[in-house]
Amino acid sequence: MQNYKKNIGYNIISNSQIVDIEKKKEKIDEIKKYFSKIQVNLINNCIFYKDFSFKFYKTFFNSSSPCIIKSSNLKNKYIMNTRIVNYKLDSIGKSNNYNKCITINKISILDNFFNEVDFKYFFPKNSSSKYIGVEDIRLFDFNNELYFIGSLYNPENNKVQIVSNKFKNFENPTIINPTFETSFNWEKNWVFFNNKNNINIIYKWYPLYICNIDYLNNSLNLIKSIENLPDVFKNFRGSTNGIIYNEKIWFIVHEQNKNIKSYLHCFVVFNKNMDLLGYSKEFNFENNLVEFCLGFELSYNNNFIITYSTLDSTTKLAIFLPEYINSLINYI
Repeated sequence: MQNYKKNIGYNIISNSQIVDIEKKKEKIDEIKKYFSKIQVNLINNCIFYKDFSFKFYKTFFNSSSPCIIKSSNLKNKYIMNTRIVNYKLDSIGKSNNYNKCITINKISILDNFFNEVDFKYFFPKNSSSKYIGVEDIRLFDFNNELYFIGSLYNPENNKVQIVSNKFKNFENPTIINPTFETSFNWEKNWVFFNNKNNINIIYKWYPLYICNIDYLNNSLNLIKSIENLPDVFKNFRGSTNGIIYNEKIWFIVHEQNKNIKSYLHCFVVFNKNMDLLGYSKEFNFENNLVEFCLGFELSYNNNFIITYSTLDSTTKLAIFLPEYINSLINYI
């Protein structure tokens, strides 16, 4: 019987093969859905672009997501932190590392032409954890003091938590705990902004939680909750600190698709009272499934600087005219 089926080209497909086929079809459908939402590839409209990507330690590590700010203490200089990781993603967001995730951080000083003039590596201390090192660092300058915020795995409670402090204390990161009730089991994507000359945090986007960090008690306190926002804000996370331009506060946020590892980004604009003025449609940078943006800053000649990574294994910077970015905003 088996030979007869073979001779006429008859193949039996097992239940497991059917399940695999269905899973692949679902993934392809999700990828098509992802690309159908993209309104613009941002990089096509930049006025300056630089690829900072590099390999580290015999190619075992790749440079990844960067964050950049202007230095208040060094004339015409920028400070950039680059995350360096021991993995990379393929075109559909699959990692080539299934063991420990290791993060090294590199702090760089850049001149006004974005040339690196100095740097320092920060190596993690928690080498026994499954997630090693401070991830997704965002830098912020407030009253001539450099602050940082990032995510750190805590093996004592098996959770990712937020660490933040002045950057001079970076090698001794302090865990910051919310004092209010929250549904998040792992903490990520807190972002800084200057709120009427106070250093504040956006904790989440719907309802929008404006908070401040009490660095004496290592706690995050809720200041204000804003609920009257469009439903799309339920999907927003992170992604960059707020910057002030033209008397408005500008952020970049991201939406994550959990069915396939992917991100889309949007610009969000508020007035200085944190009333919503408008937001853009979804965009990506270079048409990759995984692109992650941590850095958003004004240049010294008031253009928009954006830093981002692709497939968790590149480090890139692009500059845009404010008029172009403003044209993407749908004001309400």
